[in-house]
Amino acid sequence: MKKPSARALFARLFGSSAKGISVEKSVLTGYAAAGGTKVCVIGTCDGTYIDNAAALRLAAHVIDCIEHHPKAPIVMLVDSAGQEPNRVAEMLGLASYFGHLLSCLELARRKGHKLITVATGQAVGGAFLCYGMFADRIYALDSASVGLMPVEAMSAVTKIPVAVLRKLSKTMPSLEFGAKPFALLGGVEEVWAAKDDVQAKLAKAIATASTEDNRAELGRKRGGRKLALDIRKKVLAASAR
Repeated sequence: MKKPSARALFARLFGSSAKGISVEKSVLTGYAAAGGTKVCVIGTCDGTYIDNAAALRLAAHVIDCIEHHPKAPIVMLVDSAGQEPNRVAEMLGLASYFGHLLSCLELARRKGHKLITVATGQAVGGAFLCYGMFADRIYALDSASVGLMPVEAMSAVTKIPVAVLRKLSKTMPSLEFGAKPFALLGGVEEVWAAKDDVQAKLAKAIATASTEDNRAELGRKRGGRKLALDIRKKVLAASAR
């Protein structure tokens, strides 16, 4: 099946208001509407990598939203293969650029902006961590590939053979790529199918968003993370003594 164009995807999510979203080098910024509410839109498309300039552009748009559209929900669309894999980006301090973007998003949250992520394609590694994973709630299209590290990269870091990791991924959602495995872990609130009315679902997601972290509860309920909730409770209890 041919992957829909970025513009077709925007129209599916935001209808005619998607014309307010601009795309430059696969980095998107703009304003649209969801359920009659004006929303700020940031993100990536076409599976691009995020470099220093992209992180700054996304952060600048978040600041614009805070300054000119108080409390407007921020919708973050993720389709990125990860952070820019080159030495120059790293030497220029790519991690600090990502930190700046996250700081801007945290300021937005504290100023009353709801943060909603929709994984539309690839949602991988540093690119997912530096903005998409920071949302109050994360949703994903069922065709999205969600994960933190490909098994090949994981093998290079852990020295565990790729074949072993692939076998483990069949029973461990944390090692498997995809929207549904990440939903089992509680990292994705809900997976949206191709037949779904995603405009309505996005409007509902914004209306019901909460800053309460429910990922551990979802992970245990769905069977993907059975110990995280109890461990968190023990840590919080110990810190309160």
